Amino acid sequence: MEKQIEQLIEEHYGFIIKVVSETTNRYVNVQNDDAFSIALLAFKEAVEKYDESKGSLLNFVKVVIRSRVIDYLRKEKKNEEMASLDSMAESGMQFQDESKQSENVLAIEIEEWKSTIEDFDITLEQLIEESPKHQDSRERAIHISEKSSKHKPITIPLFEKKRLPIKLTATYNNVSVKVIKGNKVFITSTIIIFKNGLASLIDWIKRG
Repeated sequence: MEKQIEQLIEEHYGFIIKVVSETTNRYVNVQNDDAFSIALLAFKEAVEKYDESKGSLLNFVKVVIRSRVIDYLRKEKKNEEMASLDSMAESGMQFQDESKQSENVLAIEIEEWKSTIEDFDITLEQLIEESPKHQDSRERAIHISEKSSKHKPITIPLFEKKRLPIKLTATYNNVSVKVIKGNKVFITSTIIIFKNGLASLIDWIKRG
């Protein structure tokens, strides 16, 4: 059987080259081409599996060769893409990709956050209007929000009743009720960010 297959390969050498060339869309170097080597193995496989019910032998062989070569090309493309990513990482270009990925994550988190604060009857327009205008006031409000987000006596009623417990929040953070009332919308919205673990949004809001 082996000798018969070898003889068939010799007789159809040009046919095999043509199928590989059409499949890869390039010149085939029979001395140094993995796709051609795969095609030879595919030819052997096809002949061994062939029966007359499959139609013409050469048509069946062509289908098997194309299938095996295409599988090979897909794996090669995947390997090349991985190697390209590795090279980009080594050159530091991953930071650009990471930046784009971070922007996408941030956008998703903002949409999630917007949807949540709507349940508290807070709009972005209202939040912008009522947010602290001075940097020190903003930083204090963020600190209050982060600390309060870890305190269940504040977060439980906040999320259940959709209302910030002002006196409790003031006492827990050792600030006046006036401070909490004046920044109620901002603190509520920011507690939600911390409580829900929106990491990209937390980083964004802390950077101002």
